[in-house]
Amino acid sequence: MVFIVIATLTGIGCRENVLINSKVSPAINTIGVYSVNLNCITHTYYDDTTVTSTNFSGVPINQAVGTYTDPFFGTMAGATYFQVIQADPGAGIFDDAIIDSAILVLPYSGYTMGDLSNTTATQTYQAFYMTQPISHDSAYSSYETKGIDATYPLSDPVTINVHSLADSFNTNVIASNYPGLRIKLKLPVFWNHVHTADSMAAGSSTFTKDFIKYFNGICVRAANTTKFGQVIPYFRLDGNNIYNQAGVLLYYHTSTSDSARIESYYHDVNNCGHMNSISKSYSHAPVNALYQSNKANDDIIAIQNLPGAAVDIVVPGLKSIPKGIIAKAELMFTVLNDYGNSVGTTYLGPEKLYPEGIGNGVYPAGTLLGLNYILSDYLPVTSTSPLSVLDGYHHNINGKWVYTINIPREVMNSLKSNNDTLHLHINGTGDYYGASHLVLGGGSYPDTAYRPKLFVVYSQLN
Repeated sequence: MVFIVIATLTGIGCRENVLINSKVSPAINTIGVYSVNLNCITHTYYDDTTVTSTNFSGVPINQAVGTYTDPFFGTMAGATYFQVIQADPGAGIFDDAIIDSAILVLPYSGYTMGDLSNTTATQTYQAFYMTQPISHDSAYSSYETKGIDATYPLSDPVTINVHSLADSFNTNVIASNYPGLRIKLKLPVFWNHVHTADSMAAGSSTFTKDFIKYFNGICVRAANTTKFGQVIPYFRLDGNNIYNQAGVLLYYHTSTSDSARIESYYHDVNNCGHMNSISKSYSHAPVNALYQSNKANDDIIAIQNLPGAAVDIVVPGLKSIPKGIIAKAELMFTVLNDYGNSVGTTYLGPEKLYPEGIGNGVYPAGTLLGLNYILSDYLPVTSTSPLSVLDGYHHNINGKWVYTINIPREVMNSLKSNNDTLHLHINGTGDYYGASHLVLGGGSYPDTAYRPKLFVVYSQLN
């Protein structure tokens, strides 16, 4: 998906007050207001280009960890890699310390993909030391992995009940009981790595930077990556205290006191890198037929959060719209309930759909053939106001669940540029990588009521 970084909009050719929320557009039977449906050509493709190392202020860092089988989309395995820093660098806290234990903490995000009605659903996890470094300033994609020390793992395999994990979310009010993984680490292995890094960075004026240089980081993944579970939870790396942020709690006491003390090695979003490695296998899953389809226009399409299924959509015939003012130009995708799917069921669809434009070599000007671009309706990206027009959420329309994406500016720009065809890519949100299960009617679906369309409401110029 395109990252939205453009700050201003020029040459749109329309007034801001023309663009109103799609849910309050003028009624079609209003005098001088007309509507038209444009048919769409659709295909499903696999997109694994999503970056999983992003860090935006106020946006939680959620990671898929474990293995999972989706009956339509195939299997998925996720591993998180993250760096930590010492909470009290250079304080000499271990000068007279006797180390008691080390507990890895990986807080639960509150989201699980799969059938949580199964109260016995489990995942078995294991922690490893990373043998390759990552960087806070680098971008890492979902298909990337990093080396781990599998010979001397940081922990033994630990099995958890995922249903209980989810059930405790938002019910524990004591900070130390925050739901998540609590994995007891092999103290000699962990202490060897962390003490070495502490010693190498000791006395440095840039202790944190040097510590990360000598302590590559931690990987948490399924202990057996070939055994797939029924549910996969997502864990959050960032938080505001030692119990709801990813890291290691080192418990110790001194030779003169038996009082337990804690030193935290935590994931600091301002200094530490992270990435979520996600692999999917779908060759024996129903979605593979969509990926391999050579039809001119597919009858069903599928969407997930990336990495995963995404939709390529072409909307021809824009020039058939008479010259006038576009009040609404709404892409409509209807959910097929026969695929174990979506809203209010076990397999949830994306919370929101996002479009990006694909240049056709002529439109938009300056964009090469096949390259993506940010739709006009996202702009200016410094404001959240355009998002209320863009929509992207699902709605109950005449008893059907329909995702709607409103792109009036893009349609107006196309018409202004004498462009007859829009080419777009549609995918899910980026907050839970690889999640969601959404099967929709495609451009040649037998029942025309389930086919995607561009529904345009306009008023003609006199």
